Amino acid sequence: MILTRYRAAIFDLDGTLVHSEPAWEAAKRRVLHRLRVEVPQTTYDAFVGRGLRGFLTEVMGQDLTDARRTDLANEIGAEADVLLPLLRQPIPGAAQSVIRLTEAGLRIAVCSSSPRRHIHAALDQLGLVDRVSAIVSGADLPRGKPDPLPYLETLRLLDLGPAEAFAVEDALPGAISAHAAGLDVVGIGPEHLTRGFSDYCRVQVPDYSSFDRMMFS
Repeated sequence: MILTRYRAAIFDLDGTLVHSEPAWEAAKRRVLHRLRVEVPQTTYDAFVGRGLRGFLTEVMGQDLTDARRTDLANEIGAEADVLLPLLRQPIPGAAQSVIRLTEAGLRIAVCSSSPRRHIHAALDQLGLVDRVSAIVSGADLPRGKPDPLPYLETLRLLDLGPAEAFAVEDALPGAISAHAAGLDVVGIGPEHLTRGFSDYCRVQVPDYSSFDRMMFS
């Protein structure tokens, strides 16, 4: 990738900048346990990188009302408020790579399925609050990843076209979302070699050391 062709980099959060999925899975399990709802691990895995709306519809059924879905999402979010500070960990090299991109003149945005308060908390933990120009939470939108809307909204806030930015994603739903919005996608992390992920990525790297070599060499 030629860094000078871009004006911004848009990062996913969970799994891309911080390890937080264990906290979210634990929060979901706590709420569903209280409801005596059993969910197989494959269902939790299928909704990594996606918002709570689809997950709750999947496990509670199509008859779930919007009001009940909102209540359950709020319960899960409240559990995550407790668990995330305990379990969330920075992904090695992520913050340093973001800082290098800003020093190279790129604007930084975060496009995440997480609630906005959790995005801000993670960025504060990473020391990146002052480095981020725009934040989009899929929880605030009518459709989340893998729909392109979150990335289209991020581009709108940045006032950029899709050719002027690239996305960094660790999971298939986010890569589909960014690709559908017209962005070049950098796949990063353990999923970069999984089947189907490459269909939506311009390049794939295992970690931020490889990301930096690709971007700054």
